[in-house]
Amino acid sequence: MKNFLRGKHKFEIRPVAFICIAFLLVIFIGSLLLRAPFSLNEGVNVDYIDALFTSTSATCVTGLVSLPNGSVADTYNIFGRIVVATLIQIGGLGAATLAMSFILIISSNLSMNQQTLIKESWNISSFKGLKKIFYYNFLITFIAEFVGAILLFFDLYFLHGDVVKGVDDAFGHAFFLSISAFNNAGFDIFGSTSLINFSNDVFLNLIISLLIIFGGLGYLVIIDIISKKFKFKKLSLHSKVVISMTLFLIIVGTLTIYLSENMAHFINNNEKAGMNFLESFFLSVSTRTAGFTTYNLYDARIASILLMNILMFVGASPGGTGGGIKTTTAFALFMRIRSGFDGKHPHAFKRSISKDTVQKAFTLFFLSVLFLSFFIVLIFAFEGGNIETGDKTFDSLDYVFDAFSAFATVGLSTGVTPFFSVGSKICLILLMYIGRIGPMSISLSLFKLKRNNKRNYVDEELPIG
Repeated sequence: MKNFLRGKHKFEIRPVAFICIAFLLVIFIGSLLLRAPFSLNEGVNVDYIDALFTSTSATCVTGLVSLPNGSVADTYNIFGRIVVATLIQIGGLGAATLAMSFILIISSNLSMNQQTLIKESWNISSFKGLKKIFYYNFLITFIAEFVGAILLFFDLYFLHGDVVKGVDDAFGHAFFLSISAFNNAGFDIFGSTSLINFSNDVFLNLIISLLIIFGGLGYLVIIDIISKKFKFKKLSLHSKVVISMTLFLIIVGTLTIYLSENMAHFINNNEKAGMNFLESFFLSVSTRTAGFTTYNLYDARIASILLMNILMFVGASPGGTGGGIKTTTAFALFMRIRSGFDGKHPHAFKRSISKDTVQKAFTLFFLSVLFLSFFIVLIFAFEGGNIETGDKTFDSLDYVFDAFSAFATVGLSTGVTPFFSVGSKICLILLMYIGRIGPMSISLSLFKLKRNNKRNYVDEELPIG
């Protein structure tokens, strides 16, 4: 790679920079297509900032929508919806995965730079079995999406004839929803109410939840589970941590959201119950990075919003289709904190967690907090105060919720997104991009600092706390 400075400190472009550029290129092309008249419904006009926002949200598999009517269905025709679905698929697979597919079509061999590009895109530590992972990546994606679409089609066609109009419409909704769910995107083409009209459909809720969970686990975990014939003891530490954290967060998220929304009902029987258990379960799964909801979040209690912020911040797992700091990062941080109390080295499942892993986890955590804090302050500055529209008033809690949702590529919102100023929308666009690529990748994408002379300094105690 080309050195830009010579001497003591050398800077060089890293392969991950090409991933960042590839995502930018896809977003830019998508914005032009979504702004074009042939993508829009008759009589609809979209500002470029909203087309760019939608393209970024789809490519970064987020699901936030800033369109004036708050709906992809009311804005885009069939071609526009196909563009959105394609951007979601590209974002879920990753630009490097698609680049590798073209490389393999042209040549059977990958250069070292190409292998490094793919390795960093998938966030893996070894070059071993890249082609195998690549083929499994595509196979798992399309099998999961196809099966999910078929199941959703039967549910929509036979149980929701009032929503879908005929076989073609049912297939269109089913395939779009399946692609969006597996890639943890949170887009739908039912209107501005997300999946609220399906809150009591147990089958549809479970299918979408399974697609979200499956996509969020990550291809490496899925491959490991299949190759080890579903025997937990034989799985790698990575897979064990991801599965354990996923189950833990779903269960804890379901219970805490349910209790938060119904606490007043439990204390005072005259108070109306807020959220049923199915809605709580679905929201716990979706909050991790999917962005679908069967409950009006504008009516959610403050405690529930804060709990969802935490779940969104943690997010999905490495190699998955979701965002956030990732389950493995949260796990490594917790183990390191625990080790401060028991004096033992961070470990889990009879395996030691390396010092380098813990250091990366802390770095990622603090970079994420810094990025989020910076853009939240900017959003507050751009908005100035509360946003009042119709019978709704949005305040700072709604702004923070949207910022967390954008960074974690979730897509949940209390409804404020379409009413943001241009400056705030740009902040959310940048947060979605940073959240999808990763704060560390963004920070190190263009330059990598190399020190030729290593120095060791004398240790000295520093008072803490």
